[in-house]
Amino acid sequence: MRKSPAAAAILFPLGALLFLFTKPGKPTPSPAPTASAPPPVTAPAELPGDHLLADWGSEETRPIEDLRKLRALTLGYFSVIKDLSRHPIGGNADLTACLLGKNPEKRAFLRPDHPALRDGTEIIDRWGTPIFVHPEAARELTLRSAGEDRAMFTADDLVLAPNGSILPASSP
Repeated sequence: MRKSPAAAAILFPLGALLFLFTKPGKPTPSPAPTASAPPPVTAPAELPGDHLLADWGSEETRPIEDLRKLRALTLGYFSVIKDLSRHPIGGNADLTACLLGKNPEKRAFLRPDHPALRDGTEIIDRWGTPIFVHPEAARELTLRSAGEDRAMFTADDLVLAPNGSILPASSP
């Protein structure tokens, strides 16, 4: 059946008016999620310190190995973080902060709850004494553990030079 031109002239404006003045309908709500197990929690990505300091303070290793592991971690840090001018390392607290992610790249290398840290603020040796971090140059650190007597600068200290060699305990 064909509509007359007069009917089309009336229907078109009515349809346009209805379109303009009709409130859009509310969107149909999505169905409520069904009760199911929550998605599995993914473990945070492994940090370099997780691997490099895995057996920190272990009785299975010699104490000097802890310093060697820390040196390896700092070398990794220095190879990734190029701009050291904004976060220079002047001692243990600075090194700890940088390894925890307070560095120009905001990249963490160590977790705050790692056994090598005390309260997430300083790196400690296996006897609980803070490691003495002495910067020799921007990317070169001498690391010193107070040793079993827990007194710094005594005969049982463990000292690792920036090049990885073991220094005599008597050297400051």
